[in-house]
Amino acid sequence: MSRDRTAPLLLTPGPVSVSMTTKTVMLQDRASGGDEFQADLACARDYMVSLVGGQGAYTAVPLPGSATYANEAVITGLVPPGGKLLIHTNGVYGDRLIEICAHARIAHATIRTPPFTPPTADQFEAAILADPAITHVMVVHCETSTGVLNPIEAIADVCRKHTKGLFIDAVASFGAIPIDAKRLGFQAVTVSSNKCMQGVPGIGWTVVQKTALENAKGNCGPLVLDLWDQNQHMDRTSAFRFTPPTQVLAAFAQACREHAEEGGTLARLERYRRNWRRLVDGMRQMGFATVVPDECASPIVATFHNPDDPAFSFNALFEGMKRRGFIIFPGRLALADTFRIGCMGDVTEADMADAMTAVAETMHEMGITSLGHTDLVAAD
Repeated sequence: MSRDRTAPLLLTPGPVSVSMTTKTVMLQDRASGGDEFQADLACARDYMVSLVGGQGAYTAVPLPGSATYANEAVITGLVPPGGKLLIHTNGVYGDRLIEICAHARIAHATIRTPPFTPPTADQFEAAILADPAITHVMVVHCETSTGVLNPIEAIADVCRKHTKGLFIDAVASFGAIPIDAKRLGFQAVTVSSNKCMQGVPGIGWTVVQKTALENAKGNCGPLVLDLWDQNQHMDRTSAFRFTPPTQVLAAFAQACREHAEEGGTLARLERYRRNWRRLVDGMRQMGFATVVPDECASPIVATFHNPDDPAFSFNALFEGMKRRGFIIFPGRLALADTFRIGCMGDVTEADMADAMTAVAETMHEMGITSLGHTDLVAAD
């Protein structure tokens, strides 16, 4: 893999910076029915299923659009008529699942925990026992509005105990945090093409249990979001039902090959952990405080409090980092006066060290030379 070191590095919750080899495959015009396209589609579908150990029992279904399209496809297609979805939320992306249900008029209940606070198995147990109408449960694995990691294993155990279908929004975690189909028994996992898989935006993936998909035949109201129809069409024709994002699919197939070459999910997780550790240690050494406790934090993105200094401006930090080749992201989606720095994508620990230098230099430009009793110098 190689990255264009002259381009700004995206240290955001997504999209992410991708390798030059992944970008390069998009330069070729591609026919949607050609042999190369069909081979890329088969490669990507098979690889997605293999990453959860779901061979034989699961299928991977791509839809054009963002991962929110995949989430809406799962909710509108797999929750049966008369069914009810229990949704947990502790951030913006859990709230989005609730919004999908409201727009689609899907019966739903919610468990809401404060931002940065994961739910407990007991909360799901109590909610399910209190409402016999619940048929399915949905949870966001990594809530990227904060970086908190929610406990899908404990939630899966409750779902299995009460025979409830489990949907996992793994949009920001898939490809870097292990998800085991046999251990979790989920019915569907939704994935973005452009986060930990390090492809480009444009495809929302669902890895879905074949039996759940067959039972969902005819459920989905929107034609374009019908996972059952998309899957059967792909199995028969090796093509999308409608015009596909050909370059995006080619880039994703290349990203899958590079994911495998890196060593798969565990190897990517270790790189991201090194990135996260370098980031968090460096920021703390400069006096910044993290929002999410380390034991609940994912190695995907870290959220920091704005310094309590009147000279601090997030816009100035953003612009200063941008001039130095790094793009960061405001964090006030979930909490005011915070900002986020992502650790995923084609990013290394050395990149994070350079980013820490850029933070320190930018803070000096603002006239902030210390935070509390800590001198602002780039961490070693």
